[in-house]
Amino acid sequence: MLTVLESEHSLKQKRANKPRSPLWRLRMWQVLLLAGFIIVLSRLYYLQVIKGNELRHKAMVQRQQNNLLVHRGTITDRHGLPLAIDTTRYDVYVHTDLLKVNVTEAVDKFAQITHQEVDKIQKLFFAGYPVITLARHVDRDTVEELQALNWLGIDIVPRPFRHYPEGHLAAHLLGYVNVDSRGQGGVEQGLEQKLKDTGELVKPQLDGHGSPIPVVISKSNKTSINPPLGRYIELTIDNYLQHLAEKELFAMCKHANAQRGAAIITDPKNGEILAWANYPSFDPNQYSKYPYVVTKNWSMVDVYQPGSTFKILTVASALDLETIKPNSTFYDSGSLRVGNRTVHNHDGGHGQLDLLHLFIHSSNVAAAQVALTMTPKQFHDKLQLFGLGSQTGIDLPGESAGLLLPAKEWKPIDTATTGFGQGAIAVTPLQLVASVGTIANDGVWIEPHLVRRVYDPLSGVTQNWAAPKERQAVSATTAKTVRTLLAENIARGSQIAGQVPGYSVAGKTGTAQKVGQGRHGYLAGQTIASFIGFLPANDPQLLCLVVIDGPQTDGRWGNTVAGPVFNAIAVESARYLGIVPDNSYMPGTVAKHDSQKAPSIKYSKENKEIN
Repeated sequence: MLTVLESEHSLKQKRANKPRSPLWRLRMWQVLLLAGFIIVLSRLYYLQVIKGNELRHKAMVQRQQNNLLVHRGTITDRHGLPLAIDTTRYDVYVHTDLLKVNVTEAVDKFAQITHQEVDKIQKLFFAGYPVITLARHVDRDTVEELQALNWLGIDIVPRPFRHYPEGHLAAHLLGYVNVDSRGQGGVEQGLEQKLKDTGELVKPQLDGHGSPIPVVISKSNKTSINPPLGRYIELTIDNYLQHLAEKELFAMCKHANAQRGAAIITDPKNGEILAWANYPSFDPNQYSKYPYVVTKNWSMVDVYQPGSTFKILTVASALDLETIKPNSTFYDSGSLRVGNRTVHNHDGGHGQLDLLHLFIHSSNVAAAQVALTMTPKQFHDKLQLFGLGSQTGIDLPGESAGLLLPAKEWKPIDTATTGFGQGAIAVTPLQLVASVGTIANDGVWIEPHLVRRVYDPLSGVTQNWAAPKERQAVSATTAKTVRTLLAENIARGSQIAGQVPGYSVAGKTGTAQKVGQGRHGYLAGQTIASFIGFLPANDPQLLCLVVIDGPQTDGRWGNTVAGPVFNAIAVESARYLGIVPDNSYMPGTVAKHDSQKAPSIKYSKENKEIN
């Protein structure tokens, strides 16, 4: 017994002498609890303060009725003429079990009112569904006839309906709205949020069971707009000029049996697009009848090699880099050997050429020599400043960045052929408009844009669109020199393109070989004809590019196919815009050359291969 007591006493003694838990364990738990508290507090701050407005908005949307009628904002031209508007149409559903009339009588009456075939409606009734969709997007008159029947089981639901009053006009710029009320392509998609933004409107709210939630309505939030309207978008395009561009482009494409075409009119001083036509076009009111190849805006999505119109950028780049001078000359024998390849003109040699006659004769050989005075990096970097190889930033979705191969991949033949619009580059028509507009705008590249301002019908506030981006691509002196050369090219040349009575036009034709899709080389007999020009040459106020893809008549040349379209558009546009004629303007003089002298160029070290 004593032994047991001693054992218990010994155990108690050991327990009494056992040290307490170390203090660091206590501190560790305190730190963990404090850290957890800070994390919870931080998360609450993030949700309540930083993300508070966003989450409140999401909660509001979840509580709102799904079938609340909200109209998209109107899209107009620069003068306020509507191009896309929302109206209210109605979807009609029939609950067949609730309909208390004879089926034959109901079918006949529904067919008469909705202007549908009796057999079609009869099939719907006998398909066995408890609810059938009798008609979609019917007008108010039809609804009133249906309501006059006073039959049970007819459910009429108002829906927003997008309408394009001008039909095909500017279809590629506007895009369309699909059956889910989502914008597809053009401004409808690019500015979807603006067009659907109704601002701070009080809307009925429901809980998870569909019961109304009592809310306090502030008088300041009330609105007289019913149904609510999204923002109005005013575009830079002019309705009249858009009609003009489409009419002239469509007429030539039909005449030439071309695959497609584009005509873009801009103000080169501010980047505003005044008209933008694409062929073939489509009716956004019936968009489902057209394939994607027609509904896409090919002139900002697809790329092509521009041919001789690109010589403008080649000469401007070399002049700005001072690898050539305004009085430089080049010998054109009709061909130029570059490594193991040979560059040719389409019409033989022209002897000694200065820069003016390079443009007049559209010499590939001389343009290649100009390009070869620059290193690949020099030429590449200048083309980047002209906006090639990157998106222009137009306010539309789906724009292509074009193609500009890295300078390190350029071979001498790439430099040479890029000089006349082939080789290491491919552009969209929109990119070419912006880059040549740089020459018209004293060497400043300016971002092309289509949106002029946004109007809030709720507050009455008009918001001017963001100012376009700008950058100096070449000097004003270089731009003026090239403008003078292009003006004399039109004044002294024998071409049709650019002959606009009363105005000096600076411009250049282009006839590019067409690259086969999914294959190397060019398609025999297939060209892309183009002309780009601006007027007046000494104070450019209007720039226009015309591109005709795959013409089958009129020699397939830029001069004979695209030129007449430019002339017709420029004559009427200048009159309509009130551009003062500059009959008294005489092109400046360019340096004359001695035909006996050797070419005055020096090739860059990186292109020694052609020496």
